[in-house]
Amino acid sequence: MDRQRLSHAASGVLLAALALCALVMSGAFFLHVRHAGDDRMEVAAAQARALPGITLSNGMPAGSGVVVTSMETDGQAARLGIRVGDGVVSLDGMPIRSLDQASAYLLHHPQPRIMLGLKHADHMRVVMLDRPEGER
Repeated sequence: MDRQRLSHAASGVLLAALALCALVMSGAFFLHVRHAGDDRMEVAAAQARALPGITLSNGMPAGSGVVVTSMETDGQAARLGIRVGDGVVSLDGMPIRSLDQASAYLLHHPQPRIMLGLKHADHMRVVMLDRPEGER
């Protein structure tokens, strides 16, 4: 009798585990991934409007700042001497530790010029980047 109860209990646990796996695999997990992807796309689009001609990524390790990952060859940033690999350490004098922080600042401060604090190797410098009207 005890053996039969144990078998039924094990079957119930196994069935519950399979149902949970099916739920996760059927949509709940994918909805979460899709949602996270949409957020990244929105951030990338907002960033493109906020800093024309430059793309940024989080530095490594996390929380260490933001790094220029690509830029327009003939754009304003290139003319100012900004290079891929430069660290963006501040925006308008405010220290920046993540891409989310940089994006939020840029979206809420739509002024026509932005002061970028940059670090390349051990050298720090500041440049002023113009932001066209339609890209703020």
